[in-house]
Amino acid sequence: MATALLAVLVSIILSHSLPELGRLRHYGWFEGWLRGDFNPLAGSSLWRGRFGGLWSIGLLVLLVGVLQFLLHGVAYGFPSFLLATAVLFYCWGPRDLDADIGAVTHATDRDARLAALQDIPTDPPTPAVGLDGRSLVDTVFRAALTRWFGVLFWFLLLGAAGALLYRLVQLVAQSDTFRSALPREHADALREFHVLLDWPAAQLMTLAMALAADFDAVAQSWRDFHHGIGQGYLVRDIGFLFAAARASVDAEDEDFEDEAANTTLLPLHQSQSLVWRILVVWMATLALFVLAGWIG
Repeated sequence: MATALLAVLVSIILSHSLPELGRLRHYGWFEGWLRGDFNPLAGSSLWRGRFGGLWSIGLLVLLVGVLQFLLHGVAYGFPSFLLATAVLFYCWGPRDLDADIGAVTHATDRDARLAALQDIPTDPPTPAVGLDGRSLVDTVFRAALTRWFGVLFWFLLLGAAGALLYRLVQLVAQSDTFRSALPREHADALREFHVLLDWPAAQLMTLAMALAADFDAVAQSWRDFHHGIGQGYLVRDIGFLFAAARASVDAEDEDFEDEAANTTLLPLHQSQSLVWRILVVWMATLALFVLAGWIG
């Protein structure tokens, strides 16, 4: 686990300090794989059904998992570290979240801000994201979940194979480009699987948020969300994360019309700061576990 912690730190530092390296994160090969350009399984009855993801994504993840297993303990763990760092960096992002938020902040007018805001989600959303506080907070936290915390959670749980699993499922679930390459039943099953992958990471994000912000406000919003939908605490809907985030940020429903940079996008800045504090809580907790010898 100490190796995993070091791989996480290196990936975060590289992604944040050298955002131009994000150009290395190309998934064109994955789209070609899904479309059957070099995939003999595409078009089979198994591929078209609900369990097609076992072949479209499971096979790729299995290959990385086997490599991860074979490298374990070799040469004092250095090859394992390189594999973990490379895969985690590849699956992080795909772009630097701070840079995308900065593009919104530095836009010179409302139209430019709205245009830049549409680049924060995986695909340009329909309908477009607005400049109201609720939309700003939800957009930042959804992006943080899919860019950082979902990948990080499954990496820490399953290693490089887990990071790749989350990223490939997320691409199919949230990008029209990749989803359109698959039969509908196959793609729909992966979208449902993505919800399951997001749920534990979103829960831990909410817990870290309670520690990093107003514990009472976060806990109350978490309870209110589940009581409001009336389906118990294990419901797969991750709306509790966004409800807790809005409770921790000054998010109003009206559009921000003031052109002053300090006030117009205040919820955006607060959300950006909060997701970084959540990441610090995650990393500090992991470091404590490693130092205490409770894990690996």
